[in-house]
Amino acid sequence: MTRSFSVAAILALCLSVGAGTALADRDSSRDRDDDHERVWETRKRGAILPLETILDGVLKSYPGEVIEIEFDDDDGQLIYEIKVLTRRGIVLEMDVDAGNGRILDLEEDD
Repeated sequence: MTRSFSVAAILALCLSVGAGTALADRDSSRDRDDDHERVWETRKRGAILPLETILDGVLKSYPGEVIEIEFDDDDGQLIYEIKVLTRRGIVLEMDVDAGNGRILDLEEDD
């Protein structure tokens, strides 16, 4: 089962868990809080690298602007899905192993 986490969840984690945003759907808000906690606990255990470390490596190899980030638990494999708009105007989609920073898959976005 694939479970996605939004870039907002990851960035909130990086900045620390802070004040929540009021949402109309409280169940959705609880799920999001659970996602934040799960990512935070995974990071504290050292099972994944900090997002900053991942992005540093990606942007050294593929200079440009990060336009989208997701965090997936794909059947136990923790992956950062990252889209980068390169300096040449090409959008690259890549899957990066969250544990070691290795790029697992790279393709141009259509």
